[in-house]
Amino acid sequence: MRFGASRVLAFVTFALASLLAGNARAVGTRTFDLDSLDKLSGGDLQGVAVGSDGVVRAGFTLGSVALPQGAGTTATCAVVVGDGSVAIGTGPSEGGKIVRVTGDRATVLADTKENAVNALAVDNAGNLYAATTSNRIYRVSQGKAEVFATLPEVDSVLSLAFDKSNTLFAGTGSNGTVVRVAPGGGSTVYFKTDDPFVVSLAAGDDGVIYAGTSGKGLLYRITAVGRATVLYDLPGEDVRALAVGPNRTLYAIADEEPAGTAGESGENAGHHANIGGRAVAGPTPTPRSKPGKGSLWRFDAEGRPERMMHHDEFHYLSLALDERGTPYVGAGAEGRAYTVDDAHTVSLVVDTGERQITAISVAGRAHFVLGSDPATFHRILSVGGADAIWTSKPLDAGLRARFGHVSWRGTGAIEVSTRTGDTPAPDTTWSPWSQAIAPGGLAPSPSGRFVQVRARLKDAAATIADVRIAFVTENLRAVITEVGAREGHEKSAAKEGIPPSGGEPPKHDPVIHVAWKVDNPDNDELRYRVDFRHEGQGRWIAATSPDDILTKPELDWDTAALSEGKYRLRVDASDELANPPADATHHTLVSAPVLVDNTPPVFKSLEITGRRLRAELVDGVGPIARVEVAIDGRTEWRPLSPADGIFDTADELVDADISLLVAPGSGPHDVSVRAFDAAGNAVVREIEAP
Repeated sequence: MRFGASRVLAFVTFALASLLAGNARAVGTRTFDLDSLDKLSGGDLQGVAVGSDGVVRAGFTLGSVALPQGAGTTATCAVVVGDGSVAIGTGPSEGGKIVRVTGDRATVLADTKENAVNALAVDNAGNLYAATTSNRIYRVSQGKAEVFATLPEVDSVLSLAFDKSNTLFAGTGSNGTVVRVAPGGGSTVYFKTDDPFVVSLAAGDDGVIYAGTSGKGLLYRITAVGRATVLYDLPGEDVRALAVGPNRTLYAIADEEPAGTAGESGENAGHHANIGGRAVAGPTPTPRSKPGKGSLWRFDAEGRPERMMHHDEFHYLSLALDERGTPYVGAGAEGRAYTVDDAHTVSLVVDTGERQITAISVAGRAHFVLGSDPATFHRILSVGGADAIWTSKPLDAGLRARFGHVSWRGTGAIEVSTRTGDTPAPDTTWSPWSQAIAPGGLAPSPSGRFVQVRARLKDAAATIADVRIAFVTENLRAVITEVGAREGHEKSAAKEGIPPSGGEPPKHDPVIHVAWKVDNPDNDELRYRVDFRHEGQGRWIAATSPDDILTKPELDWDTAALSEGKYRLRVDASDELANPPADATHHTLVSAPVLVDNTPPVFKSLEITGRRLRAELVDGVGPIARVEVAIDGRTEWRPLSPADGIFDTADELVDADISLLVAPGSGPHDVSVRAFDAAGNAVVREIEAP
């Protein structure tokens, strides 16, 4: 069972989604609902398959055979030989070998001395042929790989196929040709494509050769020498594999590189990498650095396309059909293989410990799955069986939790159990698997942050779906860490930064915006209560109605009916909405002093001598923020400076020469003087200038 960093991240993502989906007001009870392919996969699949219909059913039970040491770190292709053994081609590094698997034993059959074996094929007589990263095709017999054909003007041979007449065809790069190889090894160009690489070939029972390319991702239907049509321009760059099914149906898998990735096709496809000292042309069998996207297509006898399956998280590598023509696809990530039925129901049938699935066989004498990185051969031993076990991914409750009843929908003989722990990946600190749980029964496992559910499908007809487990996390106290308050004009100023010098005076607003920050470790829905009191007094007064249920960490506090002065606010956070009364917790925090100022400044004196204006002003709490004048009722207000050069106290003196506004000898004028305090309260007085 494997649980790497990417899966831990998936655990957390799934748990957060579950917490948000749960009913936070049902006294803390939440549920994990495992009802889709994504939620039911990610743990361990042993002899079971998980469908996109959310059902776990019997799947492949696998055996494992590691490839011999020194045979190569990657496995690129495989084919069943006439005696029922399996031949496997290997890739970099130390690759270019052909491994034979008989029963549970793997041995090196032959070494091509090339960098990698790209494709294998078997003729009607049981002879084995290998395409390599050079322009040579090898025939393998009696433990030797001998050159069978050397293709001129070819960098590498990427694919092989025999038609119904036992004629060998080869797909090449980087000239993008389909070559027909004669029994004696001579070759002729059968068709030249518009792409640099022919990476897949398949032969129909009607003599048609199908070719898939890398570059533009074209699928060709070749009917004779030099005669072909493009059956379909598939999405992406690579037509990775082809398979001909019953009634002249054709299946194809197409891959699309992720944005910004240096791909294996197009302009980059002609690049010659150098791995292990030997040049490799075109698409290579080495693992991709990024997963890309994959899609499976079916074409009927009339050539009509139908997309059967797709994944945007990873590309596809291999394709096979069973006796009924059902397709199976090996993925390029997570070591998984999928199948899909006519109704487009997708099933995950294999989840191995390797990174990639590079070959599958589900028909004929040998059924197997070939994993790569590391290279491992898996024989399909059975479908279902006594050891068919589905295990969920570790489900994260976020906090230590008590687990309740477990329910599911199932058929046949099923045995369900649970285990719990406090680490993302199960280890020796986890509890053992519990005894079998009756449908809807209580999970007997102890409290823990993580839980796994396991189902043993005890007969081939058994299925399980809609697995649900209830849990309640330990109730943790929410803590208010900060309470802040500001008037409406201050809120706007905070968003805009420092106001410009000489800008508009503040507009008074008796509503003060109160906001607070809360640490809420168990994500309970919280209810808040806000009280206030005048500084120096002991009695707290509710700022909200007792019937108000405040759940947002903010409040607009209307102070219009309050006297000016300093006040403090007290905010209480309670998780009573999510917990029974005996379990509810509270936390309270009192703010720093908050200034309430709803009264304007007062003129202690105001006089004009000649053209000199003198005014004394005082405010209850201050400071004075601005003084300005207007002449003869015009609305053009001009600011005046205080005598000490800065407005910063509750009492200020203005002693200013206004002769530039009221010229001497111009006759009497009405002078309006307006003063603002910092809260935006304003007062206006008039005086006559002689």
